[in-house]
Amino acid sequence: MKPKIAVFDFASCEGCELQIANLEEDILEVIDLVDIVSFREVMKEHSDDYDIAFIEGSINRPIDEERLKKIRANAKILIAYGDCACTGGMNKLRNDWSDRENLKEVYADANIDGNEFFNIFPTKRLDEIVDVDFYIRGCPVRKEQVLYYIKRFMTMPPRKNKDIDFDIKSKFLEIDDRSLVKYNPNKCILCRRCSNICQDVLGVDALGVVEKGNVAIISTPQNIGFEANGCIRCGQCVSFCPVGALDTDLKVNEMIQRLNDGSNHVIALDSISLASYVEAHPILSTMEPAEAEKMIVASLKEIGFSKVVQYDKYLADSLKQDSSTKVDSSMMSSWCLSAQLYVTQKHPHSLEICDENSPWKLLVDDMGKSASISLLTPCTALKGVEGLAFILSSDNLDELFKQMGTDVEFAEPEKGTYDGELVHNEFQHPGIPGEHPRSSVSITHDFLEKLETYSEPVDVYPCLMRCVSGGGNRSTIDELTIQNRIDWVKKLRGVN
Repeated sequence: MKPKIAVFDFASCEGCELQIANLEEDILEVIDLVDIVSFREVMKEHSDDYDIAFIEGSINRPIDEERLKKIRANAKILIAYGDCACTGGMNKLRNDWSDRENLKEVYADANIDGNEFFNIFPTKRLDEIVDVDFYIRGCPVRKEQVLYYIKRFMTMPPRKNKDIDFDIKSKFLEIDDRSLVKYNPNKCILCRRCSNICQDVLGVDALGVVEKGNVAIISTPQNIGFEANGCIRCGQCVSFCPVGALDTDLKVNEMIQRLNDGSNHVIALDSISLASYVEAHPILSTMEPAEAEKMIVASLKEIGFSKVVQYDKYLADSLKQDSSTKVDSSMMSSWCLSAQLYVTQKHPHSLEICDENSPWKLLVDDMGKSASISLLTPCTALKGVEGLAFILSSDNLDELFKQMGTDVEFAEPEKGTYDGELVHNEFQHPGIPGEHPRSSVSITHDFLEKLETYSEPVDVYPCLMRCVSGGGNRSTIDELTIQNRIDWVKKLRGVN
C-alpha cells in the first residue's frame, strides 16, 4: 500500500509548494510512489488520513498553532518544508517589533480588534511548537530535492537532520535621507530591482548593492548618497521597489495645516497622475474621464484649495515656447526635469536646455509669489523645485483626502470646474508614449548616437514608459494597466 502524503501551508509565499507542481512529467514518478491526499494548491479534495505531512511556512497566530498540532497528531512523519518552516524565514524579522506595531504598519488605523485572523504572536518555526522529523531547506526548495526525498522516504525512515539553531535578526540600520529618494535598509530585501533599473536599464548608476553578506545594503561607493552619485530623481527605483524601502517624503500633516491657514493655495493637476489615481477607485474608474476629473477637482476645492488648475496647460505652453525659441545648436524640450538633470550631469553640452521654458516655472510665474503652489504629478524630480510648496503622487492625494475626511466619490461635480485657461481638446501629453510631432530619445539606448542635428527641440525621457511609469505613479509593470492609463488620458483630452 502506497504511503499517503499531505501538503500544508502556513505563513509563506507558497513558492516551495509550487516546486512540487513544477515537477512536470516527473510528477508521474511521484504518483507511482505515493498517494497525494491533500494539497490545496493543486487539488480540491482533502483527507485527514495521511502518513507524511509536508509543511511550508512559519506560525504566526494561535489558530495556526492549533492547526499545526492537529496535523502533527495525524502524521507519522512531519517534514518542515522550506526555510520559513525550518527557521521562521523572513517572517521572523518582524519579531523585533511588537505585534501591535506590526499590525499598525500593515493595517494602519483599521479596526481589527476581536477578529481572530488578526490575533498574532511572534513568528515561530515549526519545531518551536511540535516535533519535526525532517528538514528540507531552501527558498524555494529545489524541485529536484522533492523527488529525491520522496524516493528516500520510501526506502528508509527520515533521520533528523537539524543543524545548529540560529536566530534571524533585523539589521537596525538608520534610514538614508540625504537625497530626494530615501532608503530604509530595514525594509530592503536586496532583490536588486532598483539597481537593475538604475544601472543596467537607465545607465544612470546612482545606486547599487555595496558590501557583502548580512551587511549588504543599497548605497553608493564611499557612501556619498544617491544625489552626490548622479541621481536624476526619476523615481524609477521607487516604482520598482516591491517593499517600499525606497520612497520620497510628503508631509501630509504639514500640508493640511497650510490648507487651514486661510492663505491662497493653488494646486495643479497632471492628467497622467489623475489616471493613476482613478484606476484605484472603483466608482471613478467606471465614469467618463471628464466626469471623474470633475469629482477630483470639486473635492480639492472642498478641502481648502482656492484654485485648481490644469498642469497640462502649462505643459502645452512649454512645448510652444520651446518650438519658438531659436538656439545655435540642438535643443532639448523642457518638460522633463529628470531628463534635464541627466543631460546636465552625464552629457553636458550635448543639447542646449532652455529651462526658462519649463512648465513648472511657467506655473509659478503665472500664480505669483504670494500663492502656495502644490502639484499632482508623476514626476518625483520636481520635489524641492523653488516655488512649489508640495509635490503629490497619486498615493499622496489618496492620503490627503482620507485625512481630511473627504470621499471623492460623493463630491458635487458641478463644483468641479478648473480655474484659469485650459488646454484644447487635441492636446497630446508629452509624457504619453506613442506618436508625437517631435523627435524623441530615450536615455536607455544609445543616447549620444541618436543626438543628430534636429530642426525642432528633441524630447528626452528617462522613465521607461515616459511619465506613465514615472516614480510618482502607483507602481506597476502590468502592460494592460499602463495601456489603460494611456487610453484614459487620451479620452480625457479628446485625442484619437
